[in-house]
Amino acid sequence: MAEDFEMGGPLPEESSNRTFIMAAAGLGGLLILSMICLAVYALVLAPRQQEARATQAALIILQNTEVAQTQTAEAAEDTPTSIPTITNTPLPTVTVTPTQVVVLPSDTPTPFTTLPTIDPLTATAAAQATADAEGGEPEATATPTALPATGFADEAGIPTLILFGALLVIVVFVARGLRTRTATG
Repeated sequence: MAEDFEMGGPLPEESSNRTFIMAAAGLGGLLILSMICLAVYALVLAPRQQEARATQAALIILQNTEVAQTQTAEAAEDTPTSIPTITNTPLPTVTVTPTQVVVLPSDTPTPFTTLPTIDPLTATAAAQATADAEGGEPEATATPTALPATGFADEAGIPTLILFGALLVIVVFVARGLRTRTATG
């Protein structure tokens, strides 16, 4: 078995993988393009938007000031000009008479401080006796009749899921074909 392998032979030639190089170049170009767009936004568009917001805020403040001045002027016109004079009126005299209060003791029950521990079987028997006394069976719990309509499959539907599954299988076969074609070529 050791005879099948050559220990000191030359290494196999490496084939150039053009698809990988093109994909790497495309991703690199996309990265550089996105960095350029980000720089343009940060240096050109963002300052313009901030300037527009500042101008709009200044206009709003100016309008609010004008409205306040107008309202102040209207209030000044409606204010009466004569000021009434203050007169000194004597305060009425108040006489305080003490009142007697009678306190009567009352029977107040002592507060309930501890809860008794009830055996679960006794509680179940008491509940059954109460249901029998009321003249009916205890209410049965409702049983579900349908499955809930939530999740991705309910929103997208079965045909869409089948289509996505078929697309995934096609992608697997295409990728496998590209790998075998580049390995033999």
